[in-house]
Amino acid sequence: MRKTHLGLAIAALSLLGVLAEPSVNLSRTAAAQHQTQVGQSQTRGDGQNIIMHLTHGTDDLHAAFMALKLGTNLQKRGAQVTLVLTLEGVRIASRNQPLDLRWGSSPMTLAQMYDDFVAAGGKVMVCPACAEAAGITAANLRTGAQLAKENEDIPSLILAADKIIGF
Repeated sequence: MRKTHLGLAIAALSLLGVLAEPSVNLSRTAAAQHQTQVGQSQTRGDGQNIIMHLTHGTDDLHAAFMALKLGTNLQKRGAQVTLVLTLEGVRIASRNQPLDLRWGSSPMTLAQMYDDFVAAGGKVMVCPACAEAAGITAANLRTGAQLAKENEDIPSLILAADKIIGF
């Protein structure tokens, strides 16, 4: 008798599993469709004002490459990206700084990454105090870079930003 009850219990559980499975699959499918729709609706950055804050240059190529790559991709998706360079990051805005360096397996140099960012419409704002400490003047800035006005440009950019991403 126990074997019969155990067999019936197993059969009932199996039947419930079969009956429940389509609804579980439907729930998973609905969730996946929702995630896909959300992901697709967020693939454009139209109207977003994004600051990429980079504090590194050739002293941390990983950070510099990631900031420029992400900034370029966001710019190409319709966001307005401003690369704000402070600390050692100001050095990549200087024409006197060799940027013929690669990071990891990237076929591109840091100079090419910078040029791609600017060509995509990205702006480059350089901290004037950091630039002065590094011996960088407005006369030796790379194309697309400009010195921020002391106590004015960078605070205004931060207050107007939708997102700030730091590297």
